[in-house]
Amino acid sequence: MNLQDIDNYYDYTPGSVDFSGYDRGGPNKIPYGYLGLYLILSIVMCYLYHKKIVAAADWNAPNSLNAVATFQTSKPYQFRLLMPVIFDFFKPLHALYGKYLYNAWNVTAVFMIQVVYYKLLCGYFRNKKRLLWAAPVILYPILFNYIILNQSFQYYDFTAILFFTIGLYYILNQRTIAFFIIFIIAVINKETAGYLIFAYLLFNYKNLFTKKVIINTFILGVFFIGYKLLLNYIFRNNPGDSFEIGYHENIRIVKQLFSNTVYIKHLVFNFGGLYIFVILLFITGAWRKYPDRRKVYMNLAIVPYYILGIYITYITEVRVYTELIPMITTLFLLYISTFKFFHLEPWALQQKKQS
Repeated sequence: MNLQDIDNYYDYTPGSVDFSGYDRGGPNKIPYGYLGLYLILSIVMCYLYHKKIVAAADWNAPNSLNAVATFQTSKPYQFRLLMPVIFDFFKPLHALYGKYLYNAWNVTAVFMIQVVYYKLLCGYFRNKKRLLWAAPVILYPILFNYIILNQSFQYYDFTAILFFTIGLYYILNQRTIAFFIIFIIAVINKETAGYLIFAYLLFNYKNLFTKKVIINTFILGVFFIGYKLLLNYIFRNNPGDSFEIGYHENIRIVKQLFSNTVYIKHLVFNFGGLYIFVILLFITGAWRKYPDRRKVYMNLAIVPYYILGIYITYITEVRVYTELIPMITTLFLLYISTFKFFHLEPWALQQKKQS
């Protein structure tokens, strides 16, 4: 096999992974025992989240489900329509069970995050049994950013993590139509799903100027911009701005950084410290050991996120890094996969040995 053919040879398809030896055999299937584990972890996570964050949340605050469902609240909260519209559709149940119904959805979302993340990891590593245990690692940064460090509530956070993870999965598996559909739904939930465009471009870095990639990127961009313009027009009389402008606040935070222990704590323990391993992945050159660079590069959508975040987010509010969680977790796993102890062998390396 010629070296120039390696990229094509290692092109991932779900059926290329060996899943033999399990009761629920077949590509990407998860044994029931692990599904039960994921469900238990989801219930525990959401119980802790409820006790600290949800229980104290004001269900009629300007950024709440109820307020957004009136179509009269402040921008940009008014733009995050998906969950308020869905919950309003089930208004009788929502009126009676409110936060309990919301918590039930959160359990479902966190459970699905683990399931989808497992399927995403199957595109990176061969060892199914290890991946079944590795998938819940994504809950670790969620625990830090939404429970341990967090003090604020936004109803769309767990849903945003789920949709972004699904989007990455469809990019990795090159399922364009499915990716378009989930992109649209994700943007309706929260506009920061637009960073999936960067992940798509980075995954296709070798084919950036091909007709297919140009057209697909154009379609994604037109929808994103068009949808934002449409919302701006529909809700033009609502108070607030179309974006949360955080630049001046971030400058103030940077100036006070070393005199404010809360700021330092949030920055140091963001993602539970997983970002340290991401830095090591690149400064040590360990990322070069992974055979398929596309799968590494797609996670570098964290870079434009941070650059633009200086202007449109608040850098010390740890819950705003929603979309980064699956990418940071994957880069962390890529780093530890370079150590034989963890037995996370890239599927492409396994294929190469067999060839």
